[in-house]
Amino acid sequence: MADAATLDTAHHFHPNTNPVAFAKDGPVMIETAKGAHVHIGGKPVLDMLSGMGCVNVGYGNEKIARAIYDASLSLSFAHSFASISNPYVARLSQKLVELTGGLFNRFFYSSTGSDANESAVKMIWHYWALKGQPDRRIILSREHGYHGNTIVTTSMTGIHHYHHQFGLPLGGITHHVKTSYPFRDGLPSAESAALGAAALEAKILELGPENVAAFFAEPVQGAGGIIMAGDGYFDLVRAVCDKYGVLLVSDEVVTGFGKTGHMFGYQALGFRPDLIVMAKGITSTYFPLGAVGLGAEIEAVLTADNAEFEHGYTNCGHPAGCAAALANIEVIESEGLIDHVNTTLTPIIARRLARIAQHPAVGDVRHLGALAAIEFHVPDGDHDHATIGLQIALAAFERGLIVRDQPSILGFVIPLVTTADEMEQSFDIIEDAIADVTGHKVW
Repeated sequence: MADAATLDTAHHFHPNTNPVAFAKDGPVMIETAKGAHVHIGGKPVLDMLSGMGCVNVGYGNEKIARAIYDASLSLSFAHSFASISNPYVARLSQKLVELTGGLFNRFFYSSTGSDANESAVKMIWHYWALKGQPDRRIILSREHGYHGNTIVTTSMTGIHHYHHQFGLPLGGITHHVKTSYPFRDGLPSAESAALGAAALEAKILELGPENVAAFFAEPVQGAGGIIMAGDGYFDLVRAVCDKYGVLLVSDEVVTGFGKTGHMFGYQALGFRPDLIVMAKGITSTYFPLGAVGLGAEIEAVLTADNAEFEHGYTNCGHPAGCAAALANIEVIESEGLIDHVNTTLTPIIARRLARIAQHPAVGDVRHLGALAAIEFHVPDGDHDHATIGLQIALAAFERGLIVRDQPSILGFVIPLVTTADEMEQSFDIIEDAIADVTGHKVW
């Protein structure tokens, strides 16, 4: 039989991959992984992207693997339709109530962040119809935001290269508003926050508050470039949403389960969402699982409806997935991983980014918990430097480090289990890669 790379090249149609380039170059095969390392071509590579921003507790955790195995032997499948349930989803639901301090008291389950966000949209539409306001259908989200890859959630996504192949976004249902982006706004943090909140209010007034259902926002915009809004942005956004009766949804698919130095991003930033969407870190993606948490008002309206809720997926509340989530949360809590982020990793990240910020090619550095970014100056019309982030990410990979590569940004979604030595090593590699590509050392 042919080797795995040959079989993959012949028969696997990859997501987010150029098929012509793939046919020529073939796959990068990840063979094994443990902790913060993956092994490629027999060599260890530090993964400072946590897979796709999802392997929060690192690779190869035996507690989570064992929990999936035990649950699969005990109950390999149970759906959640027609009042059917299982002990694992019941216990996970109660645990999520605890982790959110009772702000969310009821949870709906899916398989991914995309279908969790899609589910949230349908529940929001149903909520407004039950409230006698069926015209509230418009979903607002932000430029640079990422919310998934279904038809509706791709439309919600404010990164436009996801749209053109499919004739998206859907007209009328989704609209994007300017985000707060202090570096690119060229404004102090608080002024950028005010500008972003004003853009949201202007869009609501333009479309008519009576037509706007909800505003979806990531506490930190992950795929868009680890973008952190200006100080006070979410307080201002909360006030705008309250003023016009618009629901505020915190998309925590990337920011949930420790990455911000708190269990959830809304806790780190101190705002109150009406719904929360989670996936990725809920199981550290040892098993596909997503969830939507309902705030008190939405829960009260939906649970008072004396009709079957006509939405669901085969794997809603899958026993093995919920067992994985419970074990994953236990690892985060019992091993003190959030404290480790705050007391060990954050000081290193802050110190090394401050050093890198002095480099003449660097325009901005930013971080929150285990999330960080380096953004490079790209003068208008300077095509030679338009892909500097991609070049530096490639140079880092050749030295044994994975980071998120974007044209002018390096993004980090750091595994919570990363050691101090691994963190220092990662920044050593980044500094060398910057020096290689720019011709100037980081001093």
